[in-house]
Amino acid sequence: MSVADNIRLLDAGNKALNDHDVERFLSLHLPSVIQRDPQNVEPAKGREAVRAGLEPMIQAFPDFHVVRERAFGEGDWVVEEGQALGTHRGPLETPVGPPIPATNKSIRLPYAFIAKVEGGKFAETHLYFDVAGMMAQLGIGPAGPAEQKG
Repeated sequence: MSVADNIRLLDAGNKALNDHDVERFLSLHLPSVIQRDPQNVEPAKGREAVRAGLEPMIQAFPDFHVVRERAFGEGDWVVEEGQALGTHRGPLETPVGPPIPATNKSIRLPYAFIAKVEGGKFAETHLYFDVAGMMAQLGIGPAGPAEQKG
């Protein structure tokens, strides 16, 4: 597949995410997909592991959506940078401790998504985002420099 094809796969993934269509999103991944992200110490393996990381986010942020800022690739690899946005209106599951009750605060979370594509599907994904920055925006953790101003 070409880089343009792989970027179209990113487009399809973003559309499914923004529509909150988890099944369609999962169908874009190989059954054997490996996902790395800040929520998991060890890589998550398989579509159900991807679901386990995604569904709590959609429940906690019912208006959750992503906005791409740029995408590019080389060979079988594709990269996307963007912003994840949403309002915390439901309990947020955490890997440690009890769920965080809704704060009704909005987040604007920069992210980077790097994926290897095989046969037109995501085979390996790496998602990077600032967990501490998200918690600060929700009023849970210490405020970072941007939150301290004004």
